[in-house]
Amino acid sequence: MSSNLVESRSPSPAHGAFWDNVYATSDYSRVPETRILEPALAFFGDVRGKTLMELGCGPGAASLYLAQRGANVIAVDVSQKAIDDLQRHCAAHAIANVRPVRADALSIDAVGPVDFVYGSMILHHVEPFAQFALVLRRVLRPGGKAFFYENSAMSSLLVWFRQHIVGRLWVPKYGDPDEFPLTAAEILELRKHFEVRVEIPELLFFALAGQYLLRGRFTKPLSALDRAFYRRGWLTNYSYRQFVMLQG
Repeated sequence: MSSNLVESRSPSPAHGAFWDNVYATSDYSRVPETRILEPALAFFGDVRGKTLMELGCGPGAASLYLAQRGANVIAVDVSQKAIDDLQRHCAAHAIANVRPVRADALSIDAVGPVDFVYGSMILHHVEPFAQFALVLRRVLRPGGKAFFYENSAMSSLLVWFRQHIVGRLWVPKYGDPDEFPLTAAEILELRKHFEVRVEIPELLFFALAGQYLLRGRFTKPLSALDRAFYRRGWLTNYSYRQFVMLQG
């Protein structure tokens, strides 16, 4: 598959510019997260020779990882810089089964259909979500699967802190200004079109508070507290992280 750039409906310039800056000034998303990719591959099954779309590919670490396992990958992002960098990497290393595409989430049916869709921390950026769910249904072939690693709005306490504390005083705000954790209503929207399974792979609760409120101090003891609560099944449904798995 060619690694040439394919342009579809133009993404929001402001949104693309935000992520252009992220990828130009940080190492964000440059290492494949195997703790997420391995469960995704276990859910997909054999991807060799199949068409797999990564939604929100960034610099392409996950796309390259999936291509190494035999998938024909369509790597989609709103960032022109991310797409240009990935295109140059593929050309320099003669990688023929990754095709970088600059597009937003509502345009992906223009570059489908595909057998699988993978995304990490992408769904909560997408609006209007009901429209996206329909687009995702169109882009996935019958029997296709999608796997997303996402944040979660299930904890009203964490959402309150996000709305009223994060980005104020000394508390940093990460991510673009319009994003919001994936809600239960959005999960229900996906259920209109897919069989949906949600799994909680870890408890991220106390360590998250430490990251934001304590400027990263006490990370180890707070993470240990998260692990202890997770083993006992306490607060699991209020974790800030989840796997969302869809079957067409």
